[in-house]
Amino acid sequence: MGDLRPDDYDVWAVEVAMETLERRIKPIVSDAPLSAQTRFNNALLNLAVNRIVAVEGGTFTAGILWRLADAIADGKKPEPGKAVDLTYVGS
Repeated sequence: MGDLRPDDYDVWAVEVAMETLERRIKPIVSDAPLSAQTRFNNALLNLAVNRIVAVEGGTFTAGILWRLADAIADGKKPEPGKAVDLTYVGS
């Protein structure tokens, strides 16, 4: 990892975090009652947004979510091993 640029390292670290979460989430969801399983994605999104707001503040979080919406509209799909960079602020 010493040969990675800081931006490459950030993307790699996000991918590792996503893969770790995905592995750990699957058994949690499958063990939950069906009523919770069908609402899990919504709950996970709410938890994530609340965590980002608590750390980054509302304005910065809104920017991240705006960039995520643009990325999804452009056909990009954030998934383990293929993180979408949401930190870029274009001019």
